[in-house]
Amino acid sequence: MPHVTTDDGTELHYAFESPESGQPTLVFLNGMTQSTEHWKTQVAHFRDEAGVLTYDARGQGQSELGGRDLSMPIHVSDLETLLDHLDQEHVHLLGFSHGSRIALGFTARHPSRVAKLLLCSLTAEPDARARTIIRSWREVLEAGGLEAMTWAALSDILGPEYLESHESIIDGIVEASLRRNSVEGARALMKGLETYPPNRDVAADIEVPTLVVSGEHDPLVDAEGAQQLAELTGGRHRHVEGAGHTIPIEKPNVFRDAVAEFIGL
Repeated sequence: MPHVTTDDGTELHYAFESPESGQPTLVFLNGMTQSTEHWKTQVAHFRDEAGVLTYDARGQGQSELGGRDLSMPIHVSDLETLLDHLDQEHVHLLGFSHGSRIALGFTARHPSRVAKLLLCSLTAEPDARARTIIRSWREVLEAGGLEAMTWAALSDILGPEYLESHESIIDGIVEASLRRNSVEGARALMKGLETYPPNRDVAADIEVPTLVVSGEHDPLVDAEGAQQLAELTGGRHRHVEGAGHTIPIEKPNVFRDAVAEFIGL
């Protein structure tokens, strides 16, 4: 199982299929409680057209948490270490939610290493509702544990259309989430969120071609906030009808087509 060791001895799990053409590698960055497993459908589609890299950030999936408090500089440094390890100097960054924040932070710090930037389910500035939802997850995690938090978050991260059509597998979704997450990892990631610089401030420094993708029924990211983020980066905004927060899973074909069109595949 491939992994890279960071400068503080933390092992990060990754999966990499090297490019066979001149197209920069597509790097997919996970949502907070996701893992590389969530990108399987996208990897299967794009691996014949470009290199594809997925990895678990600290505290996610099969990666170690390490002994340091999580922060944006640590996540950016970890991604830099991974790209250096794989000799990937110039890549496309495709982030979802928490992964979008890492992608944004990395691009601001290393603009010459990013060809194009796709930010899915991210806003210029979370509103009061979004901040309350995130706070509620932390409170449920501390009071009821990881399983309680997972159930509590489902209706926030999955849209009504997806929940209605996939109700029979919701128990399995929760079980899978419990297998790939830990209380310690989820706690550290959410604590780290409190220290991240505001998206609005980071986005103002972005000059890389950018696409911001948002969902119609996302309680964490409204269309206005996503549009503002796109404007701050000088990029474009695409709004996906019928989707909640987790667009790559709820609308995989729409997300795939958005990536292909934006990257030029």
